[in-house]
Amino acid sequence: MFEKLKAKWEMGYITKETLRGWVAIEAKRPGKGITAAQYQEITGEEYEAE
Repeated sequence: MFEKLKAKWEMGYITKETLRGWVAIEAKRPGKGITAAQYQEITGEEYEAE
């Protein structure tokens, strides 16, 4: 999922809010989303839950 989301981010198709949602999915269902570290790798910013 990481590679797909990173590509969509680079093309401007998804927002940080969308990526935060995928981190939440990972917390509930490991292996189905992205980690906070992967969020940071994609966006260049530290993950902060809202």
